[in-house]
Amino acid sequence: MRVTLVLGLALLAVEATALAAPLSLPTGSGGRASRGAQRGFVRVRGKSFELDGKPFYFVGANLNVMHGPTARAQAKRTIAAAARDRLRVGRIWAFGEGNADASSWDRAHTLFRAGPKGWIEAAFLHLDRVLVAARRHKLRLIITLSNRWKDYGGIPMYLRWLGQRDRQAYGFHDRFFTLPAARALFLAHLRRVVSRVNSVSGVPYRDDPTIFAWELQNELSGVPEVAAARRRWVTTMAAEVRRLDPNHMVVPGVLGYFLRHQRRPWIQMCKLPAVSYCDQHVYPEEHALTRGARGLRRFVDDRVQLAHHVVGKPIVFGEFGFADRGSSARRARRHGVLLRQLFRDGGDGALVWIYQPSLHWKRPYGVLIDRRRYRPLRRLLARQARLIARRAPRLRNPRLGPQVGDALLAPTHVRERRYRRLHRRWRALSSPGKAGVTAPPRRLVPRPPTPASQIARGLRCRRLEVPVDRYAESYFEEAGSWDGGVLVHAYGRRSGYLDYRFRGPGFAPRELTIHARLSSEYPGSTAPPHGSSLVEVSLDGHPVARIVVPPDDGRGRWFRLPVELERLLRRLRGGAHRLRFRVPDGAEAHGVAIYGREAPDNRDPVRRPRALSLVACR
Repeated sequence: MRVTLVLGLALLAVEATALAAPLSLPTGSGGRASRGAQRGFVRVRGKSFELDGKPFYFVGANLNVMHGPTARAQAKRTIAAAARDRLRVGRIWAFGEGNADASSWDRAHTLFRAGPKGWIEAAFLHLDRVLVAARRHKLRLIITLSNRWKDYGGIPMYLRWLGQRDRQAYGFHDRFFTLPAARALFLAHLRRVVSRVNSVSGVPYRDDPTIFAWELQNELSGVPEVAAARRRWVTTMAAEVRRLDPNHMVVPGVLGYFLRHQRRPWIQMCKLPAVSYCDQHVYPEEHALTRGARGLRRFVDDRVQLAHHVVGKPIVFGEFGFADRGSSARRARRHGVLLRQLFRDGGDGALVWIYQPSLHWKRPYGVLIDRRRYRPLRRLLARQARLIARRAPRLRNPRLGPQVGDALLAPTHVRERRYRRLHRRWRALSSPGKAGVTAPPRRLVPRPPTPASQIARGLRCRRLEVPVDRYAESYFEEAGSWDGGVLVHAYGRRSGYLDYRFRGPGFAPRELTIHARLSSEYPGSTAPPHGSSLVEVSLDGHPVARIVVPPDDGRGRWFRLPVELERLLRRLRGGAHRLRFRVPDGAEAHGVAIYGREAPDNRDPVRRPRALSLVACR
């Protein structure tokens, strides 16, 4: 058995070496085409890719070949399936960070590194074999070197190695880009991968044209305040890659932009001389602006316009996909909408998420290479790949061009209608014990009467409780509801409004008070100290209050807002009415979160988890 194994490895090495074209010394072109450049490497010329002087456009796929026993065992089969579908580029993750005491299973199947110094050579050997298999099938690979998220370690594990454990702190992940010790830890991995010599083929990675590009991080992103530091990090790391390997392209691996304030930093990142091309990820069903075909086309237009005509570089959609549910033919058609629009605009490449064998768990997105259900999608990808490889795209979109500049080609806000029924379940308040609302924050609004004081004065009161996730309409850059934190809440990002519709209490109230638990809205449950937000509250278009809500903490603060317009109160007897929470555009537009009942899986103590409510008294 030992002799057979050694002989098999020797034959594989000979085969892999024979597959490698003769390579001359590197030219130091840094990923851009130049005279005398090595043949076989994909490079950038202007705003396009080229291979040996010819245009290079592609349809590709992310490949699940690096993590897990089944994925690793089936790596050759997955690569072969992508090649049969005429895909020209794949994307793989060459990272995996764990604790120094990681289990033997993790060491064998997922990790490249157990602790800062615990290098696992078996993972690097597997990467060698993946590169050889890809070369055999003429498939080029984007190799990603780290992860913004916690999957297989990522930034959270790097920071954990450094004793940074307050993961809920605002900007926690961005410490990876600013702490010298974190940069040193990542540099050790970068150098180990980029300077490696393939143990199977004997070809140094720097001289292997199988590698399409080095990607510094999967979905690099962070808080706006650290954008400049992230750009400095990218410049530093790209320079180190090019010192070790002047032949291949380098990209940061950014998530892309989805909100208006993220657009300018994306342009600035793409414009860095160290960055070879622009990249963007999108899962259209996860964003209201891209759920429809028209919105998705505009989304693609805006990014191709900026990349080609503002930045002047190619653009690749490094991840895209539609959820694996419903009709397989319909799912395939939706992938086709994005690909056709990308190449109609002159875009350069896109990689679907994700080719893999069947596993014991199912991804929300995925292309299983061993199931008939995925054949319509694979045929669509193969057809698009064949068409784009045969000839360069014909630029047919008159909306794009140098004359357009950086003008917005896609809307920044989207209007969504959600709950069509009127909230109408008014309930009588019969005793002060049912009041229970905290005092209002200082200086923001006048102190209105509480239900308890109203009842004590002999007023008859009724309360309408409104589930916050049942809003009638939203108009924000991004809006929705979330039940996974401490309190269920509806939210809107940046500027816009949330509307609730209700029926009057059945009488013209003498007094009406709105009770709302509010904060600004940031991703997660933390915000910077300056992250408060200006909110305007109105009823049927009439101003009720203009308040400053506190920075997002996942819990918010109670506000009691009295309605004092007599003519408005007289109209509230019956009929339909609209309560609006609006964040005007401006420096204090940090969104709004409206909190309600306790979230189903919450384990943190929370005081007075109640619904948004209106109290009417007569």
